[in-house]
Amino acid sequence: MEAGNYYERQLKNLQNVHQSVSVTGLMLIYMKHIVHVVETSSDMLLEIVKDLHYSQTSDEGFISKAKILVISHDIPQRLYQQWTFRTLDIEAHRLEAFEPSETTDKLIVDVLTQLLKLGMFISKTPKLNFKNAMDSLHQNVPEFLPQQAAIHYLLEEDDNCMLLPSEYINTYTKPFDTALDSDKVWPLPTRLFPYN
Repeated sequence: MEAGNYYERQLKNLQNVHQSVSVTGLMLIYMKHIVHVVETSSDMLLEIVKDLHYSQTSDEGFISKAKILVISHDIPQRLYQQWTFRTLDIEAHRLEAFEPSETTDKLIVDVLTQLLKLGMFISKTPKLNFKNAMDSLHQNVPEFLPQQAAIHYLLEEDDNCMLLPSEYINTYTKPFDTALDSDKVWPLPTRLFPYN
């Protein structure tokens, strides 16, 4: 619950800074894990990931490990109408004993498919029933909620297909300077025939 309230305040502060950009999505808070789906602009996403990295590396943060499963660009429409969070009182037993029957790539695709189906379910929910539907997700659509054991496995797994917040920040904040081999040759080559 504390994580949900923190991110609700944080996203409101970010929206005050970036006034033309809205944030939609869903945060599922399990007993030991959090799954966060965010739909927003690239700049806002970078700020959210920076805050996630700070929370992960500072002593006062409440997140010990974080991984980014997917970043998608140019999505035609959003699944979520607003940003919300729900605490799921589902207790998982033997998280460490989870052994997937498929590869990490396939497990990530399965988790993302569940989250997309959950988004479709939520987007089709009438606004009058929205709060009741959100409060009873684990009863109405348990098949759309990622398993805590799978989330735990993905956090512990060291696979290149998932990004750490620090890797994402480095990718999008470092300058993009490329030196071509022709830039390192002296004298500079002259192009006798300028072709387009």
